[in-house]
Amino acid sequence: MLARLLLAFAPLLLTVAFTWLTMEAYLNFGSGEKDILLSIPLLLWSLVYLCASLVLWWLRTALRRSALLAAGWATGLVASAWVVLFTFVLLRTD
Repeated sequence: MLARLLLAFAPLLLTVAFTWLTMEAYLNFGSGEKDILLSIPLLLWSLVYLCASLVLWWLRTALRRSALLAAGWATGLVASAWVVLFTFVLLRTD
């Protein structure tokens, strides 16, 4: 039970740590204040992973399988969001 909770919440905790390190300028990617925008897709991925992990736990899926499925769902959703965003930007007419 504890392993499942740690595995489900670990990406979210790492995202918070990454965001804090970026805001405090311990991590610098060369674009100034815009560096914090890198944490938005990571936050979306970790929230989807958390929700998928908890749903798969509720469905009593094995730990290894649930981690792989949750990572796949999160990656697919973030990739789909990027495709929709880029399609919207490319097809927008001014």
